[in-house]
Amino acid sequence: MVEQIPNETPKDFTDIDIIQGGMGVGISDWRLAGAVAAEGAMGIVSGTLIGPVLARRLQNGDPDGSLRQALEAFPNRDISRRTVEKYYISNGRQPNQPYKSVPMYDAESRSLAVELNMVGAFVEVWLAKRLAAQNNSSPGPIGMNLLTKLQAPTLSALYGAILAEADCIIMGAGIPYQIPKALGDLALGLKTSIRFDVTGAKKQHEIIFDPGKFSLQRDKPYIVPKFLAIVSSNTLAKRLSGNVSPPSGFVIEGFVAGGHNALPRDKIEYGDKDLVNLDDIKSLGFPFWLAGGYDSPDRLKEAKGSGANGIQAGTAFLLCQESGIDPTIRAKIIDKVIGVGISVKTDMLASPTGLPFKVALLAETLSETEVYEMRDRKCDLGYLREPYAEVQKDGREVIKYRCAAEPVEDYRDKGGNIEDTIGRICLCNGLLATIRLGQTRHGIEEKPIITSGDILCEVTKQLVTLYGPGFSAGDVVRYLHSE
Repeated sequence: MVEQIPNETPKDFTDIDIIQGGMGVGISDWRLAGAVAAEGAMGIVSGTLIGPVLARRLQNGDPDGSLRQALEAFPNRDISRRTVEKYYISNGRQPNQPYKSVPMYDAESRSLAVELNMVGAFVEVWLAKRLAAQNNSSPGPIGMNLLTKLQAPTLSALYGAILAEADCIIMGAGIPYQIPKALGDLALGLKTSIRFDVTGAKKQHEIIFDPGKFSLQRDKPYIVPKFLAIVSSNTLAKRLSGNVSPPSGFVIEGFVAGGHNALPRDKIEYGDKDLVNLDDIKSLGFPFWLAGGYDSPDRLKEAKGSGANGIQAGTAFLLCQESGIDPTIRAKIIDKVIGVGISVKTDMLASPTGLPFKVALLAETLSETEVYEMRDRKCDLGYLREPYAEVQKDGREVIKYRCAAEPVEDYRDKGGNIEDTIGRICLCNGLLATIRLGQTRHGIEEKPIITSGDILCEVTKQLVTLYGPGFSAGDVVRYLHSE
């Protein structure tokens, strides 16, 4: 492994006015990100559950060979070979055949879990960059989006993205104050740690990642990606800007955005207290982009007029042809949009994280009470589990895990409050089902859940009117830049 001070820089993106949002699990995949970057905007791949996504795609047969081509480029052939041998199924798994289980990720994760997460991130970024370069000799940058709250898999995903030369990392759903330093350390091949929040712990815990364990070969120095922090308050932006290792810039996200939202300031509903003062943001002197309902030409101009570099848009890309969403679900949503319309609900209970979560209301998905109640609770992926401390008889503090969406009895036996299980949805399994990677158990497939920004109907109607129901990522970029 080359351990040198990086002498290369990622693509500068301060002149980029459109950042494609990092949506869900595999919605913003390499095909979407690469297509957006080919248009000169910033393409973002979602790094959430990236290990299981790679494992299940390999089990589906990797029909065009793209995944295996990316794995061939990974700088440790032993790791890539193990990944293929463990998960790849020639011609794909049989109908109703369950996917192989993957190791659950925690603070003490075994090497197999770490390797899968790392190569998953590498594959996604590598393929996105290759696709963008194939279609544009000077494409836009490629970045990866991660959830700060999912701490255990963060460092291995960041390292995989660095190995694939990601230009940018974007993180929200938490306070990512340790990430800029971690990116610099990882690019140098140094052992790196970040804080690990453990409920009820009496001492400080941390996640440690050591690149030196993976014997990676590299013929040039590593590039340190730029880092954008997603924030929804002036206080947090100011706090991060004053950090010893500050972010490169900010994405200022409003509460109409899809996915996880920040809690309302009054804990009940969103209002004026949840609005960000853009003059204060501008005074910090950092580049920033506005997100949450800015998916239109007028709002892009408005954002630039307020001093922002541009916008981050996710919902506009949700239903384009390159999106990772199940094509059947895409067609159903578009039909509903151009018919009676579709509603998006801010669900205060759905996410096991306790954060509000946007849910599009669609038949035969987990947004329906009957569908939700028919599902047997099962936690077999565990990315949203809450780490908690349990003191042993000898006084040792042991970290254990529980999820408010797991079987109620299991959660209760682990010291959780039963009230916290009400309405909780297994987002891990539901979001994988949304991209046709849902698990099958006893012949029954997991049901999907769709997350979207509040403006789903409005922006989709515009795009379908202009470009038809088969609109592309390029059409979305052209729409946002149109008069």
